[in-house]
Amino acid sequence: MAGQRLTGAAAQTEAMRVLAHSRASIESALAPFEPRGTFEVWFATYRGIEELINLPGELHGAPLLEEIERLFLLDMEGMIRALPSIKTGLESRFSRLVVRRLVQTIIQLCAIATSFATHQLPAAREMATVGTAVGYLQSRRRHLLALLHTIPGVCRGTQRLQELDSLNQFLYLIETAGVGTTSMHNNLMLARVYPDFALDVDKAGILASHSFNGLDLLFLEPERTAITEMADVDLSGVKRVPVNRRLIFSKAALENDLAFIGAAYAEFNLYDTSYGRLAEFIRSLLPLVVDEYFVRLTVKRFDELCSEQKLPDTLRKALVVEGADYVDNTSTYSPFTRVGGELVTSVTLLSRFANQWKNVCLNRVRRYQIRSGFIFEKSVKAALRAQGFNITETKRVGRAEFDVVATLDGVIYNVQCKNNLVDLDRINADVRTFVRYNRTLDLAYQRALEKERARQQTLLGALGLTAIKHFVVSRYPVATQNPCVLAFGEISRFRAIAVGR
Repeated sequence: MAGQRLTGAAAQTEAMRVLAHSRASIESALAPFEPRGTFEVWFATYRGIEELINLPGELHGAPLLEEIERLFLLDMEGMIRALPSIKTGLESRFSRLVVRRLVQTIIQLCAIATSFATHQLPAAREMATVGTAVGYLQSRRRHLLALLHTIPGVCRGTQRLQELDSLNQFLYLIETAGVGTTSMHNNLMLARVYPDFALDVDKAGILASHSFNGLDLLFLEPERTAITEMADVDLSGVKRVPVNRRLIFSKAALENDLAFIGAAYAEFNLYDTSYGRLAEFIRSLLPLVVDEYFVRLTVKRFDELCSEQKLPDTLRKALVVEGADYVDNTSTYSPFTRVGGELVTSVTLLSRFANQWKNVCLNRVRRYQIRSGFIFEKSVKAALRAQGFNITETKRVGRAEFDVVATLDGVIYNVQCKNNLVDLDRINADVRTFVRYNRTLDLAYQRALEKERARQQTLLGALGLTAIKHFVVSRYPVATQNPCVLAFGEISRFRAIAVGR
């Protein structure tokens, strides 16, 4: 196939064609499998992946972690030699079952790394070692979960999924068909944002002229104020349930998550919102937790618990995945999946949903909107300070107010911090609405920069310097051609970007 460049309507048509092909490929690949057994095996695989992703936090600073992370995934013989001592080290810290899952996941990663290399997939570079593979798995978390939600409604055959073969069966599918669904939705949006947007299509694949990263640091979804940013809230008095340190996840940890979220955002009366009823609903599920991870209950029991906690209909509906469309499922936060007559979830998915619903509730609170702006400024200051910038105390000069004013090598960096809420799920669900709002923000940020340039003499005079640069750092990513607008998810690159301009 000769290479061709597609622009305008042709680029959008190609993106939609690829989306339809990806959907069909995923459904075709899943169709032969038996639904319930496949769901159970993949959920167990997902659990092992989650535990491996969280291992660096559990073993932070330990020599054992370094030994694990530097394991070469393409060196099976070396892996086999190293695993016994690694297994022994892990067993001194974790339970036998946790260690079994971690080791099994690493072995599966060896096989999939070989497969990726054989098929010359770009992701093969990210599967060089266990350490790089952890980063790769973090970046694919939404797709791993989307597949879990999709399996019960799409699998309709009798083929059994073998536990040790699950990543081989499905990670290649995610990489070749699943990941493209996200990028193609982004491309549909970008084609409407950028007049010069183009898709270069050849036999090797499709390359877009512009890109969009919707994730924040550590491949997490951006939020106005993460719990880790509530540093000025004293959480030492929060009543904690004892946690078994030999486990990575547990129902006790989930209970503590709920307590910390409630305490961290108590000043905004979080428990007076529907979050309070959600927290009590989740606590009512704790006796149902199996193996410190899974939660299974009948639809009837689910409805009874929702009624007992007086959950509003919007919240009740948000708790359960609605359909079996893989593309839709890449953007859902719903923790429960229907499997036959049961609803199934996990302690980690419940914790993730609780945090997301906290955002839904607080984003409507005016005082939180204002306070989160100040907290965001602190986060930007900390990030710039870590990159060597000197953060000045300048907030007001005459009648002019500023967000973050930093200096480096005799240059002033005047940074505006924009905490405007952006619903990234609209890229999938309602791209036209997203594009309109994106255009509004892009214009607003451009005007804000023009305003700062018009009054820059105020700062230059106050600080006694002669050079100044103006930037906007947006908590949520915005598709823009403005080189002076940077998403917070890219803040680690601020110095490289800003100094070079």
